[in-house]
Amino acid sequence: MALNSEPFHLVEFWIPFSWSLVWKVLVTIFLLSNFKSLPFAWHIRLLRGYRWLLRSNRPKDGPSPAKLFQPMILSSGNSLGELDYNLHKSNSTYFADLDIARAHLMCTLFSSGVDYARNARKRTGILGVSDDLIGLALGAVSCTFRKEVKPFQSYEIWTRVLSWDEKWMYTVTHFVRKDTHRPRSFTLLPPNYYSPRQGKLNDLARKEDAIFASALSKCVWKKGRRTVSPEIMLQVSGLLPPRPGQEDLVTSLRNEPLEKLTVSKKFEEYYDLPFKLVANIENTWDMLKDKFSLETTQNIEEEEGRIRNGKTQTQSQQDCQRARNSRGEEWTWERVEQERLRGMDIARSLAEMDRLHGEFTADTDALSLRQDLW
Repeated sequence: MALNSEPFHLVEFWIPFSWSLVWKVLVTIFLLSNFKSLPFAWHIRLLRGYRWLLRSNRPKDGPSPAKLFQPMILSSGNSLGELDYNLHKSNSTYFADLDIARAHLMCTLFSSGVDYARNARKRTGILGVSDDLIGLALGAVSCTFRKEVKPFQSYEIWTRVLSWDEKWMYTVTHFVRKDTHRPRSFTLLPPNYYSPRQGKLNDLARKEDAIFASALSKCVWKKGRRTVSPEIMLQVSGLLPPRPGQEDLVTSLRNEPLEKLTVSKKFEEYYDLPFKLVANIENTWDMLKDKFSLETTQNIEEEEGRIRNGKTQTQSQQDCQRARNSRGEEWTWERVEQERLRGMDIARSLAEMDRLHGEFTADTDALSLRQDLW
């Protein structure tokens, strides 16, 4: 008895089936889940960080000494191409994420300082000594791994300025489980953009348990072959108060008029257009997720309530007092210097790694010589 093929024809009528369609769907899913590892994806991500140099994307109030040591939080995830043979995020892929995180931080904090440096071609000031553009070069990076990142697991990259010396600027980065920690506020975002809230800490004994890895980087500002002091870049960017007795020098640096900008406003609009489109798509996707995840939101609120109720009254009062003190105190040069010196105690460990170059032993016996793929 022959089978009735009419239902199959109806399905094929409404959903045209072909192996080419299946392959297209599979390839699309693969590309979307593996975008971070595709050719030129790193460059696109880096250019997205550079967009915060554009004048149209700068916050109205701008960076200030109070924001100098605040972290920049970048949301990311572990894609398919980043997995190692243990099906965890490969150690080597952390360094690509570090490049992107540093770009977002530096382009946000030093946007006005970069303007002074790259447009100071006809001036005789400290930054106007050459016709070369300003750039940030990476000198060293060290990463300590704590926990594995599972496939397709989301995480946040917290990056901030740690310290600086006569030449190098040091940044510290933490890879953190997403939504386990929230800052008190976002100082460069509108108050209604994000509501500060407690993270999901009920399953974490300590805040360090949410950290996947921590990294320390050192960078140097270069204008051509000349090194620009981090202190100068911090001052012209409005991030560092003047030293006692040098108020007039810093004022003259900031008030020095800019020449005609090398990048036109029209070019900035064209540059930023695709990234604005991507941002709108991401915002729409976030709104849809929030709309269809009411139950999850309620669970999060219950967890946060348990966390807050678990705190003693003394702890809550101490947290509020610390928040008031940090917001009310003025960031003077002495206070910034104290924080810089505290960070240098950790940064010296990376500075000492320059001595490793002397450990290269060329005049010795070797085991073998082998060829890699390329």
